[in-house]
Amino acid sequence: MEENIKNIVDRALEMAKNAGCSDSRAGAEISVQSSFSVRNNMLDRLNSSTGSTLFLQLFIDGRYGYYSTNRTDEKELKEFIGKAAEATKLIAPDHDRILPPKELLFKGETKDLGQFDPSYNQITPEEKREIAFQCSKEIFEKDPRIISTNCEYGDSLESYYMADTQGFCGESKQTSFSVSAECSAIDRDGAKPEAWWYESSMNFSSLEKEGCGKIAMERALARLGPRKMKSGLYNMVLENSVASRVVSPIISALNGSAIHQNNSFLADKLGMKLFPENLYIMDRPHLYGYEGSRFFDSEGLETKSMNIIDGGVIQNYYLNTYNARKLGMEPTIEGPSLLSLSLNNTFPTGIPKVTQKEVLNECGKGILVTGFNGGNSNSASGDFSFGVQGFYFENGIILHPIKEMNVTGNILELWNSLKISGDDPKRGSRWLIPTLMFESVTFNGN
Repeated sequence: MEENIKNIVDRALEMAKNAGCSDSRAGAEISVQSSFSVRNNMLDRLNSSTGSTLFLQLFIDGRYGYYSTNRTDEKELKEFIGKAAEATKLIAPDHDRILPPKELLFKGETKDLGQFDPSYNQITPEEKREIAFQCSKEIFEKDPRIISTNCEYGDSLESYYMADTQGFCGESKQTSFSVSAECSAIDRDGAKPEAWWYESSMNFSSLEKEGCGKIAMERALARLGPRKMKSGLYNMVLENSVASRVVSPIISALNGSAIHQNNSFLADKLGMKLFPENLYIMDRPHLYGYEGSRFFDSEGLETKSMNIIDGGVIQNYYLNTYNARKLGMEPTIEGPSLLSLSLNNTFPTGIPKVTQKEVLNECGKGILVTGFNGGNSNSASGDFSFGVQGFYFENGIILHPIKEMNVTGNILELWNSLKISGDDPKRGSRWLIPTLMFESVTFNGN
């Protein structure tokens, strides 16, 4: 399979050259996926698919075009690339559309990052089905207030190879396994709160195959009997499963595209201390056994360890070649690889010492946010308004769920109210964001 996608990419680059392209980049991906879904303890759906896609980027005298196809027969591919090249010639020239500087491209050997499980093809359909049903049995008919359940086992294998006309080539191979559960309950007033949970891993043997359904059920039942609360300032604790929601506006504002388009509240802020002096947001792309680790990005730029926010100071933007040239800066990388956050400049490893429970105890009183219901943030100003779901707590003890509440403010002001950070991010994620506690946040309710 790997040799096949390499041959397709190499052939596409040669065809692009023959079609008059001054430079080109091609990438081929083969994706294999399967899933077993169990609804109300009955097999509802099973899926198995294999797909392949060729991505092609053509550069012709300052003109740039991006194309994709799954038709890779030699005759069809040659015709497709020929038409793509002719279409590219019709685009207005932009001389900042070029391949990256050759010296910034990844040139090494792609070492094992612990992202591929060789047992992937050995797992039988019966095993997959059993995992989905086991998850369902943890919920189904366990409590009369639960009215619907949906549990799923899923896995995937993705192989990718990319090369360009400057001599870059790189490949990756990654497996993923997951168990997920969602269920809804019925309240006395007829309301039907829902809850979900999931576990994932790149290795089948490490996947938490039990307990997912039970957690989803407990979370759904915990949301029964919510109460409205008065508007005001509350301490806010963000559960680690949703804390990335308030990190995302920062990363978006650090992206070169937003900065180039004058749509970032962090434009022209490199080297400035805008965040708490103990805040560190780190990108560590080469760590073994993490989903976000990688040696190169979609342009072939070599990844490197970076502190994005270092002691509250903005140290790096995420810049691809095009946006870097527009801004008169050096390319860094297109976007996050393996992102983490801490208040002591350490990467979270091992058993966490500061979990949600410890954060609630230290916080004392406030609102624990376990989910977001819509809302938005303004990339240009940093202002935000999010609908939230969660629980009111006192003395570290959860008292009751809340309803019909929004949290509003400004991202910079919010982050400067950060007081406590756990070291408990969910492991199976590209963004390792722990439980976070912010002081005196504006909640709108009654």
